[in-house]
Parts: sequence; structure tokens; C-alpha cells
Amino acid sequence: MEYLHTNLDGSIVKYTDDMIKHVIESEDYNKKKVQEYLSRFHKVRVSVYEFFNNRYDSGDTEITCTVDDVNELLESLGADKLKALFTVNGTISFSVVDVEADSEEDARDIVSNSLELQFTDEGSLDEWDVEVTDASQQ
Repeated sequence: MEYLHTNLDGSIVKYTDDMIKHVIESEDYNKKKVQEYLSRFHKVRVSVYEFFNNRYDSGDTEITCTVDDVNELLESLGADKLKALFTVNGTISFSVVDVEADSEEDARDIVSNSLELQFTDEGSLDEWDVEVTDASQQ
């Protein structure tokens, strides 16, 4: 069976039973999602209010809390926790084989000038140095 619907602009749209069923199912799904988001929003509002209210005394103009307190709140809300910044120092050992060169010195220069170091996560590579400890003919 087909159903006709007239839009405000005067255009007519034909709907089949399957199309109407799909629209109703979509509406039910969307309604559930909106209810989930509203419930989550309410939880967040209550959690944030309780967090600050528990640290507030009447007349205070400042509220003090620790990073651990904030991270506990953020984690309970499903948010990323605050993180500290660290500097990490280390040593990388390497061995490059089959370097074609006229001399050991030339082989050292080729390797020293050709090595690259990348850091692919958050953070930045500040400084690095290549120290070729020895070279020997194969």
C-alpha cells in the first residue's frame, strides 16, 4: 500500500509500508539516543556540581583541589585525565651493514649523515646526536 504526504511547499511524497516502518524505527532509535544523551548530560552536571560543592565553603572566593581530584572527576565522566609532561633521555644502538664506501672514515660519514630519527607519538623530539663508535670492513 502507498501513502501520500503533501509537504508545506505543495510537493507530494509517496511512502510505502516499508518506508513508514523504517521512519518509525529510526524515530524510536533517535528518541532512545536523545534520552541517553540527556541522561548522561544530567549525570555530568550532577558530578561537576558535587565535585565543586564538596570543596566550597560559604564565603570562599577560591576553591582548591588536587590534580588527583580533578583526574578522578574526569575519569568518572569518561573524559581524558590531565597528564604531566616528561623528558625522556635514552640511547639507541644501531648497526648498518653493507655500506659501500672508499674508506672506514667515508663509511662513518655516510651513516652519520644518512640516519634519521622520528618520534611518532605525542611530544616532540628535542635533540638527538649520532655517535658512530666503530667501523670495520666486512
